[in-house]
Amino acid sequence: MATKTKNIGYETVAKTRNKGKFASPNHTPLAGTLGVRLPVDLDEWVAVEAKRRGCTKNELIREAVRFFSQHQAS
Repeated sequence: MATKTKNIGYETVAKTRNKGKFASPNHTPLAGTLGVRLPVDLDEWVAVEAKRRGCTKNELIREAVRFFSQHQAS
């Protein structure tokens, strides 16, 4: 399950600066960027669910992919 974080925009970025350089708030290294185009209804659901959980859409999608990958081997 995604950790509940509050998206506070610039304040989050300000807290993640390291000697003047942006530092990712993620605790694990991330691979390259992946762009995915979703159908409108699925994108709307992701936005509503992320807001309900208090996380970002990216965090929700990462959680879903992790869940799927862990249960795919079962």
